Amino acid sequence: MTLKGAGVAVLLTMALACGRSQPQTPLTAGQAQGANVLLVTIDTLRRDRVGAFGDRRGLTPTLDRLAAGGIRYTHAFSHVPMTLPAHTSILTGLTPRHHGVRNNTTFRLDERVPTLATALKGAGYRTGAFVGAFVLDGRFGLSRGFDEYNDRLGHPARPTFHIAERRASEVVAAAGSWILAEGADTRSTSTSTRRPWFAWVHLFDPHAPYDAPAGARADLAPYDAEVAYTDAMLGQFLDRLRAAGALDRTLVVVTADHGESLGEHGETTHGLFAYNATLAVPLIVNGPGLAPGEVDEPVAHADLMPTILDLLGSRIADNLDGRSLVRAPARDRSIYFEALDASLTRGWAPLVGVIQNGWKFIDLPDAELYDLTADPGELRNRASSDPRAEALKGSLRLAAGSERSAPAAPRDSDAAARLRSLGYTAGSVAPHRATTAADDPKRLVALNERFTAALTAFDLGRSEEALSAFLSILQTRPDFISARTSAATILLTRGRGSEAVRLLREAPAEQADSGELLAKLGAALRETGDLKGAAAAFERAQQADNQNPELLNDLAVTYAGLGRTADARRLFNVLLERAPASATTWFNLGLFELQNRRPTDAVVAFRRAVEIEPSYGDAWYALGSALVGTDRRLAADAWRHAEPLLPHNYDLLFNLGMLLADGDAPADAIPYLQRFVREAPRPRYADDIVRVRSALARLGR
Repeated sequence: MTLKGAGVAVLLTMALACGRSQPQTPLTAGQAQGANVLLVTIDTLRRDRVGAFGDRRGLTPTLDRLAAGGIRYTHAFSHVPMTLPAHTSILTGLTPRHHGVRNNTTFRLDERVPTLATALKGAGYRTGAFVGAFVLDGRFGLSRGFDEYNDRLGHPARPTFHIAERRASEVVAAAGSWILAEGADTRSTSTSTRRPWFAWVHLFDPHAPYDAPAGARADLAPYDAEVAYTDAMLGQFLDRLRAAGALDRTLVVVTADHGESLGEHGETTHGLFAYNATLAVPLIVNGPGLAPGEVDEPVAHADLMPTILDLLGSRIADNLDGRSLVRAPARDRSIYFEALDASLTRGWAPLVGVIQNGWKFIDLPDAELYDLTADPGELRNRASSDPRAEALKGSLRLAAGSERSAPAAPRDSDAAARLRSLGYTAGSVAPHRATTAADDPKRLVALNERFTAALTAFDLGRSEEALSAFLSILQTRPDFISARTSAATILLTRGRGSEAVRLLREAPAEQADSGELLAKLGAALRETGDLKGAAAAFERAQQADNQNPELLNDLAVTYAGLGRTADARRLFNVLLERAPASATTWFNLGLFELQNRRPTDAVVAFRRAVEIEPSYGDAWYALGSALVGTDRRLAADAWRHAEPLLPHNYDLLFNLGMLLADGDAPADAIPYLQRFVREAPRPRYADDIVRVRSALARLGR
């Protein structure tokens, strides 16, 4: 029998349909009702480094065991390769278009947007979050709904472009103690007598710079060693919970916020592009009643909140972008993604795109289209030759919908020093303008890498090399705001304030109202002693940045210097209402009170600063200075705390030694005085060295 014409096509289509398995899900609504929830997010973890997703080097035995006993999602994606907006999608069920957080610095989550934490707290859960880096500090809006939001990090000892972070060992120790603190009988099988908990644990270690602790798989490349270390710490954490019975009834969800390029497409880290090296993430769900399985359909971060709520039997809001994975995801669903930081902070072309039916479309001046099945490395751009490009562009327009504007991020004056400028620039949105092919990130990736290298050079102490690199970048792109402000930062750290002022004033005319440039100009003018000019620049920046607290803090300090006491106090009060856990604001308030001869109020402020950041050496030193007139013993205690944190502050060393020498236990002064004589620079401290030697002679040394 011979078949001809359209009938052949129909039969072939039917045969293909019969041979294609329908999407299935191993999940059931309500099957984890009453369970605890443990959400683990591992920063910058590539999917291809996890054994359960194909790696064969044994980097991730903990994750592999979780995957073996749970469900692996082999095509899970981040909506944006950047920490804060990615986590915002995880915790809200919304894409960046609708939660409004588009990069790591300029935005905070609107307080009206519900989160997984607010939903579970409303359902009676005990809620705790434990984050590993400043980029997820509570001031950015994710702390709402958490009874405990543990974001306590050390204060930087010197100016740096590196993000303040802490090791996974510290994060999991804090999380484990919190989980086990309430209800010692975690093994109880009576759910009616046990209050369930929700814990979010964020481990930052795989993020650059890659510096795994000594002994953490020295045979591996630096990035892979970080991955192995993080997995080991996660394993210890889970073993601790398991031994206490705390995992007996716990839903565990593990994913990454994004991946890492490691040189692919010319990008060494993440944030500029949206290829799968940074967009593809591992996703594992493990818990009570969940049979092991694998899901190959496309899923995304926005799906996590509705899925967790569905498994717990909780109500899911109708307006979420994500879909509960309790219902099988459709193979032809579209996944929206974006990478807008370079557009927002540098004026480069905005990058948005969509994944659908195994294809990826990236909408840029030079558009890109990739067959992810045949070309997983995304090396063959088919945008100009394949009609799917236009169809996917239409899908992208449909995915856009209405957008939400998020408020400016509540950053205080230590934020700039805590955020790495590549993807973490502490600045405002660049002025909007039309972009061309010359602004396509693909054409600017080499410039991006030069910028990253300059940041790293400064962090490694090579400030002149970094400064030269930033100035060279500005020769190529005078509109590169972050390069200009970074160069000015270096000039300020080297006491070259006038040069910083001149550099900032040389910015292109269209950037005259840039909040980032104006804020840095204010800092530079203050450094030169022009407090009136600094206040004017900060006030203009404040208007441009919509009352950004970083600007308010700088402005408050400047007002204090100008003697505008009432204005300064008003701004400090506003700052503390917005960010009550900002150690720097409390420190600045303490200095302000000390300057205004209110030592008792200064002591209160300095004590709050060191409670928030026990490693804040300057705050300990200031606390001692505020106490020395009324309680010499407490002053000495504060200076003892400060001394190891400020090892090269010889004023502190002199004051501590001489205070102890005149106290009840003068022998305690000897080691401090001896070190002062041995180390203090002779030209500057010649007279003080004579006094210290006299004191040592009096003490018999």
